[in-house]
Amino acid sequence: MKTLLPVYCILFLFLVSSPCNSQSIDHIRNSGEYYFGIGTGRNYQAARRSALESLSESISVQVQSEFEQIVKEIDEDVSIYTESVITTYSSAVIRQQEERVLSEQPGNVEVMVFITRADMQKVFEQREQVIQDFILLGNKAKDELRIADALRYYYWALVLTRSHPDNTKLRFDFGGERDLPVMLTLNDRISSIFSFLQVDVEAIEERESPPQKNIHLNIRYRGRPVQDLDYIYWMGDGYSSLLSASNGIGYSVLDGVVARDFNTLRMRIEYQYANKAHLEPEVQMMIENVELPYFERAEIRVNIGDAKPVAPITRSIEFAYIDTSHPEYKGYKNNVEQVVQAIRTGNHRGVQPLFSSEGYTMYEKLIANGDVTVLDSRVDTLRILRVGNEVMVRSVPMLFAFHNNRERFIENVVFTFNDDGKIHSLSYSLGNIAIDDILSMPGGFGSKEEKYFLISFMENFKTAYSLKRLDYLDAIFDENALIIVGHVLEQAPEQQVENVQNMYGNLSNDQIEYIRLSKTEYMQRLRRIFARNEFINIRFEDNQVRKTQRDDNIYGIQIAQHYYSSTYADKGYLFLMIDLNDTLNPKIYVRTWQPEKNPDGSIYGLEDFRF
Repeated sequence: MKTLLPVYCILFLFLVSSPCNSQSIDHIRNSGEYYFGIGTGRNYQAARRSALESLSESISVQVQSEFEQIVKEIDEDVSIYTESVITTYSSAVIRQQEERVLSEQPGNVEVMVFITRADMQKVFEQREQVIQDFILLGNKAKDELRIADALRYYYWALVLTRSHPDNTKLRFDFGGERDLPVMLTLNDRISSIFSFLQVDVEAIEERESPPQKNIHLNIRYRGRPVQDLDYIYWMGDGYSSLLSASNGIGYSVLDGVVARDFNTLRMRIEYQYANKAHLEPEVQMMIENVELPYFERAEIRVNIGDAKPVAPITRSIEFAYIDTSHPEYKGYKNNVEQVVQAIRTGNHRGVQPLFSSEGYTMYEKLIANGDVTVLDSRVDTLRILRVGNEVMVRSVPMLFAFHNNRERFIENVVFTFNDDGKIHSLSYSLGNIAIDDILSMPGGFGSKEEKYFLISFMENFKTAYSLKRLDYLDAIFDENALIIVGHVLEQAPEQQVENVQNMYGNLSNDQIEYIRLSKTEYMQRLRRIFARNEFINIRFEDNQVRKTQRDDNIYGIQIAQHYYSSTYADKGYLFLMIDLNDTLNPKIYVRTWQPEKNPDGSIYGLEDFRF
């Protein structure tokens, strides 16, 4: 980790190193080394605003020729488009620009603001770096069949490329294909994703009173189930709310006359993600200021007229057993089938005896008190796994909706049984790729049972926020856990657990001095967050798991995390250091979160802590 400089030191370095302090006004005006603007006003603030507008116009005039090709596509005036684009650089320019008061009289102030051409080029280069980061994330997401993420990253990269003065000249490495033109290749990548998406009807459940069609969709990319995909569909009088498909499973509901007469399901795949653009201010500025490219191929039509309807699904669920020699697996199968039937009929109390007290409380919070639909489980074969004294049934696909919010999402739900044969835990499953990444680790990483313990921990951790399980989160955080919130380090008193003493060796005194929250304060913060949100959903992607070189079971998990709630959303990078030596009592020793990666592309990890 890098030591944070105090703010006054940074300001001092800026002042003594600024190249423009010694430059004359004539030099700034006439040397050609600067962009500048001059403004007048009744006071300093008004004059400065006028000068900034003039500076923006100066930059626009110099770079507008670079956007001529783009404005031809959208039939817009090049100067208007350029001014709109330069507006999106405003916050970065303001951080770099300097100013002089040229004259100051009562009611008449004149101000000059200026930026060197070299510094302006750095601003453009910073945006180019963001474009490249998005491309790399899009490449990785596409390879992992996270199609929603791939579309979002590619499209946002395309949007920012259209704001770069060198938009037609930028070239980059696209997953092994070197030195390709960025703008053309991004257009092609997005179009090709739509071309290779395949949406088929898996089953249709029909109800007569009231008329309704529940359409179960099988969504694949190049023949493989997508890990995620967001879409809306036409309901006859408007589009649905946004739905999130997962592990190849999609779902649509048509009501009333539409259910009888529609032979085609009109789907629109989400790719712009304007609702999430606030996570990336530069993208948000572009979305708010300029006309964006549109992809007609995002409109997909699925033939449902020829699909053979089936009765509401009540058949048995087929399981693949990890070990068929255990006859008690039949009991687990029957119990989960009963729970699935209870969800479909709404008779939740009838299955309460199948749960432990804690398990039924989780069931009520997650399912019984919500709007949940069990999807066609034939899409995803379930498995029964024995891990230690527990048995996991993986996993039943469900659609979650909310009374006071239009958000919907699909999750695969894992049921975990205790050694008494009761369901004592429910959790949202990790994606198949994340699970495979952990299971494919070499033997030195851990036994198969230890790998499943790790998977189970990560699933329980993310589900705890949806269930608002303060008791669980309080139990798994060590009393002296190191917590980093944003860029601020927060640490409880000196660690007393023997096997993690002195592990904070890489942190400087300057960093530790910013620590404020105790574990108790962190839990109080979570309590407030839980109270004001109808729902919370966390999605993990791009997870990297490592183990320390010691003989114990301490793991470091680095995860790109997307956090959604009814009142707030963000994205960032999460690091957890967890101790699974006692699998019944796992502990988090370190929890860090940062909104973006470090300048070298890294995030906090095991190497930042001493053991």
